[in-house]
Amino acid sequence: MLQSGLSGTNLKHAKNHNLRVTLQAIRLQGPVSRAELASATGLTPQTIAYISKKLVAQNLVLEVGRRRGGRGQPATELAINPEGGFSIGINIDRDHLTIILIDLSGQIRGRRHIEKNFMLPDEAFEWIEAAFQNIQSESGLEHTDITGVGLAIPFKLGYRRLAITPEPFAAWKDYPSKQRLEKFVGLPVYEENDATAAAIGESQYGHGITTRSFFYLFFGYGLGGGLVIDGSYVHGASGHSGEIGHIILQNSTDTGTRPVNLQDKVSLATLYAFLEKAGHEISNPESLAKLYQNQPSEIDSWLNAAAADLLPSLIAVNCTINPGAILIGGRLPDPLLDTMITALEQNFEPIKLELPDVPLFMRAKCSTDAAALGAAIVPFTRVLFPAHDVLLKNAS
Repeated sequence: MLQSGLSGTNLKHAKNHNLRVTLQAIRLQGPVSRAELASATGLTPQTIAYISKKLVAQNLVLEVGRRRGGRGQPATELAINPEGGFSIGINIDRDHLTIILIDLSGQIRGRRHIEKNFMLPDEAFEWIEAAFQNIQSESGLEHTDITGVGLAIPFKLGYRRLAITPEPFAAWKDYPSKQRLEKFVGLPVYEENDATAAAIGESQYGHGITTRSFFYLFFGYGLGGGLVIDGSYVHGASGHSGEIGHIILQNSTDTGTRPVNLQDKVSLATLYAFLEKAGHEISNPESLAKLYQNQPSEIDSWLNAAAADLLPSLIAVNCTINPGAILIGGRLPDPLLDTMITALEQNFEPIKLELPDVPLFMRAKCSTDAAALGAAIVPFTRVLFPAHDVLLKNAS
């Protein structure tokens, strides 16, 4: 039997895609006229008139007035309706929980956050369920107003023991987080790796609007990455693309028992462990930022060493993917991110003539609460924003 790996489309799929493309153009370029939409999307004026009427009727788009100053009748302008959709993002990690409510414009409408290390599943979900109810109650939203819930959680949480991870945390191994959340919220739940969620969020509401291809280096308790090519997130064959923290460092073992991964050298967990040996009890980004403001030298030494450890992997990323930028974000405080970027640029400088291209390093625009914000954006990408797979139908 022929296995081409190809699938076709039909009129229904094409119409859905055109509607998503038009909504995206209004979100990114609005206020915008229908004539400008036709030019931007390549769709006919008749198609734009039909789609815009439908988007207004669905309350996703607003007619915000007429443009003055041109010839003829002033054109009506369209803009995204922030109240047209809402989404909730939840980030679970080893050192914190965050839940965020956003509207269709990407504005944060509600937030709950707790800094606590190594919460076990029952305690974590009790907090999440209470926080979810509080946010929904404060917002006055009905269930039908919420497009969906995004869940950002590290890959194999509970399996990988990073620095100072206690044994009981293994309770997260294979824990059915998505199923438990779906049962409680009664809404569609979309689960992604935390770094993946951060990269998706950046692609839709951050630097990805102008930089269509980038690699996102994500600092959580561990280290992750995400890959966006031509505006689309690339998950890979099994959904694990970008897992830069799992790259095994050659000639390096953990007391002879197992190979050492990159995140064993570069992550918030290893930075906290480094500072603990230096006599500083630091366990959250806020206290880390305060220490850096008062005593930067010790942290600078770690950041410079981390940049050197990252160099071989980022050279490989640069040469194989050729990203428009390497964005760095996550829970590492902004002043530390800036120092890390400077150190990486300095490491690339002596070898730039040997490389086909030199990456642009930038701090991610959505670095604060990046995983939770990205998780909140994921339901919009699945339901409302353009996606290549919208055009495809399964050929079974």
